[in-house]
Order: sequence, then structure tokens, then C-alpha cells
Amino acid sequence: MRTTAVKRGLAALAALLLAALALFWFAYRPWALHWGATDEEIARAMPGDDVVAAPTFNATRAVTIDAPPEAIWPWIIQIGYRRAGFYSYDRLDNDGIPSAERIIPELQQLAVGDSIPLARSAYAVVAALEPNRTMLLVVAEDGPWTWAWGLYPDAAGRTRLVTRLRMDATDIRVRLMLDAVEIIMMRKCMLGIRRRAEEYRNGLRGQR
Repeated sequence: MRTTAVKRGLAALAALLLAALALFWFAYRPWALHWGATDEEIARAMPGDDVVAAPTFNATRAVTIDAPPEAIWPWIIQIGYRRAGFYSYDRLDNDGIPSAERIIPELQQLAVGDSIPLARSAYAVVAALEPNRTMLLVVAEDGPWTWAWGLYPDAAGRTRLVTRLRMDATDIRVRLMLDAVEIIMMRKCMLGIRRRAEEYRNGLRGQR
């Protein structure tokens, strides 16, 4: 009787694990990889697509911001570790230093070839830059991997902020971390930019 109960328990546990894996792979992972993005945005070419030809991680995310590109761009180009932060969970990605709530003039002069710190010993190089439109960051170590940003305005004065992260990760632990938790930080980052840009736009309107 005890053996039968143990077998039933193990079978139930196995079924539960399989269900959890299926939910992760077929529901959570597609949502995480394409949070907020339309099919058109996922298919659209972005700078850096040719840098990582066969990525194991290819995530395109998007959010609508009720502001023109000019009100969003300053927040993007000042991003970075111990710069303006990442507008995300600062204890995890910026040594606990709060991300900036203002546009920092000395961080607005970004150019192709400049380095942006992503962590204490990790840097990205600005590989492409078109003000108020696109920025491509490339990390050479463990990759390379790319982080593209794009701003796409509409006729109503709003802008679609789109990011694309492409990486060929061979370490299974890195791949699992990317698939499982990277969206948490990226989503927070994009929503943080949206809030700041919309507040900045409202402030500019108030000055008129």
C-alpha cells in the first residue's frame, strides 16, 4: 500500500512538473520575449540584427509612450551603471543608487564609439546612434550580444519605444536566467522611461 501511494505521489509530482514546464515554455516565455510588441515590431529589422546571426535569446519588447521622441531620447542615452541607472530595480543593477529622475546634461553627449558601463566590469560600446531614433549597444565579451533601442512616433504625437536584445548564450544557467527573469528588469526599465518621459513632456507643456 505504501509503495503504491509513493508511486502515485511521484507520478502526480512528475505530471505537475511537466505542466509547469509546458506553461513556462508555451505561455510565460513567449510573453517574456515579446512583452508589449506587435507582430510587425517583432518582424521589423533593427540595428544589430546582423551582429548576432543565430541568437539563443532574441527578445523584442515595446511600450507606447504619450510623448514625442525628443522627450524620450534624453532618458535613453544617459542610461548606464552609475550613470543615470537603468530605471529598474536599483539594488540589483545600480549598487542601490537611485536611477535619475532628471535629465543629466553632462550625459547627453553620446557618440558612436563611446563606452557605457552596464555593471562593475561590463561595458557596452555604442555601435550606432541616430538621435531621437535609434541606438545600438554592443557587448563584445561572452558574445557578442546586442541591445537595440528604437523610437517610432505616430500621427497622434505618441511614440512606440522598442528594444531588442540578442545574445548567443551557451551556458545553460545564463539561458535560464534570461528566459526566466530578464523580463522583470527590462519591463521595469521601459515603464520607468515611460513615466519619466511623460512627466518631462508635461513639465515642458506647463512652461509654455
